[in-house]
Amino acid sequence: MRSSDDRVYLAPVDHLRAVAAVLVVLYHGCQLLSARIEGRRFVPATDWLYSANPAATLVFEGHTGVALFMVLSGFIFTVGAYGRPVRYGRFLTNRLLRIYPLYLVVALLGLATQVTLPTFQDLLRILTFATPAQPYGGVFWTLCVEMQFYLVFPLLCRLLAERGPGALLRLLAAVFLLRALVWLSSPAPEPHTASLYLGLAGRIDQFLLGMLAAWVYVHHRDRLRARWLPPVALALALGLLWSFNQVHGFVSDSPLKLAWSGAEGAVWALVVAAYVAGARENGGGRLSRGAARLGEISFSVYLTHFMVLTVIGEWGWFPAALPPVWAAFAVTLLVALPLTVAVSFLTYHAIELPFLRLRRPYTGAPPTAEPPRPRQRESYRGR
Repeated sequence: MRSSDDRVYLAPVDHLRAVAAVLVVLYHGCQLLSARIEGRRFVPATDWLYSANPAATLVFEGHTGVALFMVLSGFIFTVGAYGRPVRYGRFLTNRLLRIYPLYLVVALLGLATQVTLPTFQDLLRILTFATPAQPYGGVFWTLCVEMQFYLVFPLLCRLLAERGPGALLRLLAAVFLLRALVWLSSPAPEPHTASLYLGLAGRIDQFLLGMLAAWVYVHHRDRLRARWLPPVALALALGLLWSFNQVHGFVSDSPLKLAWSGAEGAVWALVVAAYVAGARENGGGRLSRGAARLGEISFSVYLTHFMVLTVIGEWGWFPAALPPVWAAFAVTLLVALPLTVAVSFLTYHAIELPFLRLRRPYTGAPPTAEPPRPRQRESYRGR
């Protein structure tokens, strides 16, 4: 799986990374800049954007790119490590080499925007990703959730290999039940679900569903290659996001939101498995290569786009002939996204890539099959 199939496997994964990164940039651009055009600070409860158009809701609910990233994390690591022993220390070291260098640069630059000298508590918050109040820190919470998942992934991967998908399905059911009990036991008259959105307690479904998608991909890849499956999976994702937008799901504290993480993760897991499995039939033209390159630098896009949007918001020029939402979308698509890609290309090669080259393989050789035991004499006598 790790040799001859790598070229087939990595390109479609990078395509999906690119989609996730672009969704997040468009989402933040439309939501934040449209409020900025109208001269106010964006407040989700009152300024959230809604539309009956499914294409528009895909952008307005583009935070779903985070869910896609998390499903991809579970999928990628499981495909690479399934059936192999994971060296825990190397695995975590590789994860830190992947995340920490660029994150520290962005976080420290955000800290430099303050007029006071940084304190020890400020530095401690940076080391633990607890810096959402920074001007560029709106996405740091996802890194904290990712690191929490990395801590338990080797155990979950071994559980999947030894006990099968049923073990993860039972874990999913247990997490959902415990999450509902926590919500029901809250003393608040209308319990908030924001902590479930921002923490592993509400996001582990998406990692687990990514792992389950990887198991299906490894064992039933041929069945996933039906041509109708990717468009059907994408239609389900669009329909779910449209429904979520219509019921004002992001700002709602409805008990139905307890199941949102799992539902969102399930449709993206289906999209990931179907798209990657069908990638053998996909062309390798310029569009594919360009999307793969964008996916390769998607982490830089994710961490730097807030900087670009902040500069554009302070710059304050927007096409006056367009309604605020359309103006924000146009500026994000035509200005913010290209600038972010340009900045990310530089940060990837200057900051990320040197550390990525320090990573070492973290999986051992798959265990050899146990030789068949010789039959006992009693078995011959029984014949």
